[in-house]
Formats: sequence, C-alpha cells, structure tokens
Amino acid sequence: MASFRYKVLQKNGSLSEGALEAASKGDATRRLNEQGSRVLSLTEEKGKKKEKSAKGAAASSGAAARRRTSAPAENRLSSKQLVQFTEELSDLLAAGVQLDAALNSIGKRSESPAIGRVAASCYEKVRDGVPLATALRFSSPSFNELYCNLVSAGEVSGALGDILKRQVRYLNTLADLKGKLATALIYPAFLIVSGVAVSAMFVFFLIPKLRRLVESTGGELPPVAKLLLGAGDFVKAHWVALLLVVLVAVVVVFLLFRREDTKRWWDRTVLGLPLLGTLLRTRFNVAFVETLSNLLVNGLPLVRALELVETTTTNRHVREQIAQMRGRVSEGALLNRCMEKAGIFESGLVDMVRIGEDTGQLAPSMAKAGDRLDREFARAIDRIASIIQPAIILVMSVVVGLMAYMMISVIYETISVLRNR
Repeated sequence: MASFRYKVLQKNGSLSEGALEAASKGDATRRLNEQGSRVLSLTEEKGKKKEKSAKGAAASSGAAARRRTSAPAENRLSSKQLVQFTEELSDLLAAGVQLDAALNSIGKRSESPAIGRVAASCYEKVRDGVPLATALRFSSPSFNELYCNLVSAGEVSGALGDILKRQVRYLNTLADLKGKLATALIYPAFLIVSGVAVSAMFVFFLIPKLRRLVESTGGELPPVAKLLLGAGDFVKAHWVALLLVVLVAVVVVFLLFRREDTKRWWDRTVLGLPLLGTLLRTRFNVAFVETLSNLLVNGLPLVRALELVETTTTNRHVREQIAQMRGRVSEGALLNRCMEKAGIFESGLVDMVRIGEDTGQLAPSMAKAGDRLDREFARAIDRIASIIQPAIILVMSVVVGLMAYMMISVIYETISVLRNR
C-alpha cells in the first residue's frame, strides 16, 4: 500500500485536500471518483526513511516528478488556438461524441501541431481514468486555474458541453477587449515615435548645419536654436554618463518593483490616472461581470466564484478588494454592499447586482450588466482615442511648427546679413 496526497473538487464546488492509502494511483483515483469528487492533483508520498538514507536520490526524483507533473512549455497555446480547441471540443460533445473519442479526434485531425499535442496528451490521461480538468492542467500551461475549475464544475454537474460553449464566448469576449485596447494605443504610439525621431533629426543634424551657415555669414542663431543646440552638444559630450544614469535608474526601478508593497502602490495608483485608469477600471468591470456570471450560471457557489474571479486579474489592489468582498460575503453580507465598499465598481453595475439579489436572478442580471458594460467599454475607448489622437497631433504640430519657424528665421537672417554686406 502507498500513501497519496490529493486535492479534489467536491460536488458543492469547494476544494478539499488530504491523504489516503491505496494500492496504486489508479486505485486512489477510482476511490475518490466513487465519492463524487473530481481529482485535481494526486501525488504519491515518499517514505521518510528512504528520503533520509538517500537525500541526493530523493532530490533528483523530486525534480523529475515536478517535470512530469508540470505542463510542457512546448504545448503552450495562443489565445486563438485556445478558443479553437475549446470550440471544437464543445461541438463534438454537443454532437453526442464521448469525451475520449472527441479528444482523440481533435488530436488526429487538428491542423495545428500544438492543439494536436495537447489533445493527444489529454486523451491518454482521460483514457487512464484522469478527470479532464486534471488532464488539461498537466497537458498545457495555457489552461489556467479558472479554466480548469470551470471544466471540473462541468464534469461534476454533467453540463461539460454547455460550460465549454460559455467558455468559448468568454474567451472571445476577453480577446475582443484586448484587441480594442491595443487598437486604441497603436496610432498614438506611432505619432510619439515619429515625433521623437523628427526632433532628434532637427537637433543632431539640421541645426548644426544651420549653425555653420549662420556663423559663416556673421549672423546669430535664434535663442530656441541655441537652446536645442546646447542640449544636443551636451548629449553628445556626456552620452556615456547619461547612459549609465539611465541604466542605474532602470535597475533601481526594477528592484523597487520586485517589492510587493511597491507593486501594490503602483496597481492602486494606475487605477486613479485620468484616462488610463478609467479605461482599466471599465475593462476590469467587464471581465468581472463576464467571469462571475459565467461561474454562477454553471452552478458554483458565490463565495467559490469570487475566489476564482480573484485569479483573473493581475492588479494586486483589485485582488485585495475582491478578497475582502469574498470574506464579507462568506459572513453573510450582500454582494452589492461589498461591491459598493470596494470602490472599484461602477454605480450602474452595483445597482444591477442589487436588483439581481432582490429578485433572486443574480446571474441573469449580471449577464445583462456585462452586455451594457461591454458597449460602454467600446464607447470609452472611442472617446479616449478621440481625445488622445488630436492632443498628440496638436503637440507634434507645435513641435514641427517651431522647428520650421526656427529654420525659416535662420535662413531669413542669413539672407539679410548677405544683403547688407
């Protein structure tokens, strides 16, 4: 008999950990499945005496075990491939195909090698009695904790196909959010880079040539040209020191941002920025509503759903607020009151949640709020783009106009000096 440490998802959606004695790993998996649980992880415990007698061998075998249980990096899927895999699997399950046969079919006929490897790996594990959620977790690093827990909930409730369809819609929604944000930033970034390049060309190439022309005729450069020329000469003379200062500053900032308190401060500060902060808060609200409504529709308890939603954002300040909300909800507080205290949700969303809790239709109310927030997010991106782009164009016009005025002034002064001779 061997001892196994397990982590399972119970029927009510809660996680449970423990240890049991079984003849083999397969026997342990079957016993846990018979209890109505879905295995998330199952590892064999090594004897203490054996570990003490051969520490080097134990360390080596532990490293090997970690390599075996960790998902292969070469099986990483892009966002598009993840959606394609999920959509194909949900379509096959909806058509009545068994899970192992569906995975085998995807692995054989997929045009993407990465999807084929992931499907083949999942097929082998599922055929050996491993739950799909565990197979996904150990087959590719692209399946995060939220994805795997949704699949586990689908296996427990028997609605795996429906959950995968909702997951496809959710992944497409997130992809659309990222695409809208990237599109809004492309044009301003291009204008900024172009402006910096034009300014550098004036400072390092055109103004020095104008200086030689003016000095040869006995004239003087305008004050603005002298200032820019002095800045260019300073950069040329001390570029090594300036580069060292920049490198030191980068290292200092890097070390500061490795500290958890600095990261929390930055995550809290960036949400308060005038334009970017508004955009990030709106995007988080959309992702929060989409994720939470998806989990609630799939039958997960609210506290467990909030715990999973907490893992969907990288902002530490937001995660802390959601953790506090989860604690208050577990003590019996209403979700809308907790959201109002957090201070990171829009008032319209809080009102929709309040209505959903009053009518007992929280998930449908949040789904409607998600549709409305998605439209508002698209409008917010359009508004910010309509403000940022003209502002950058105005700044660049001023810079280029100033440069052109300076050049015309220098040429005019040079011509005047030549005429007076």
